[in-house]
Amino acid sequence: MEQVELRVFTEDEYHTFFREYISDPIMDSSPFHYNREQISRSYAYNHRGFRDHYAHYGIFLDGKPIGSFQLKRIDEKQKSCEFGIILQNDKVKNKGIGTEAIRIGIKIAHERFGINTIIGDTMSRNKRMIHIFKKMGFILTETIPNAFELSDGTKEDRLVFYKSLLEE
Repeated sequence: MEQVELRVFTEDEYHTFFREYISDPIMDSSPFHYNREQISRSYAYNHRGFRDHYAHYGIFLDGKPIGSFQLKRIDEKQKSCEFGIILQNDKVKNKGIGTEAIRIGIKIAHERFGINTIIGDTMSRNKRMIHIFKKMGFILTETIPNAFELSDGTKEDRLVFYKSLLEE
């Protein structure tokens, strides 16, 4: 497999990522349209200290930005956080890149932020992510019925998964 790396985006890399981003119809039926101003505002919000208790990284494959990984709601007292991941488009999916990025992100969470518990969630229709959670030893802890409403009015359950990093 090519070299997967997580590191902070530069603003140019963030734009490069989003210029080729295609929203996953499993997660969002609305197509994404790149807007330079909107992406610049998003970059500032995510990377210039406006979000306390968040850490945002680019996922790079052989130096090219192909994804986004966030540690969210980092709780230093509870030593826990959530994570989120998006990959750029179908060209980089189903190749183990997302799984490797999550492994690296979990390591960063544990080593850099002292996290012992990590939480992830997804829609019940996202079979790919559910498979990754199970493969990586996450445990389904909660199902929240109809928690997501998609742009077409469809409602989806939210599945919440947990992993203790102390058992690693």
